[in-house]
Amino acid sequence: QSVISRLASRHRTTDRVHDRPKSGAPRVTDRNYDQYLRTYALRHRHATATQLQACLRDARGTRVSRQTIRNRLHRFGLNARRPLQVTPLTPRHLRERLQWAQDHVTWAM
Repeated sequence: QSVISRLASRHRTTDRVHDRPKSGAPRVTDRNYDQYLRTYALRHRHATATQLQACLRDARGTRVSRQTIRNRLHRFGLNARRPLQVTPLTPRHLRERLQWAQDHVTWAM
């Protein structure tokens, strides 16, 4: 059956073409909340779902589970990121790295 024929038969039986109510729990967040979450997560790339949950609860006043936040972030193509832990280089290390690079600048790859 084509989409048009299904819509026509639905209109004949119910006088409307809207989808019927679906089973399951209603969504806790709306499109605006999801957009706010996405923007906040992009601005705070290293925030965990728990931290996002607390910040959003304070900002929007809605209680949302960590799993819901993870699901929304996954839908946006975002995922958790941990900041890279790098030991800072000493001035001596910096000098030696620069010297090594200058000595080997002509190396062919």
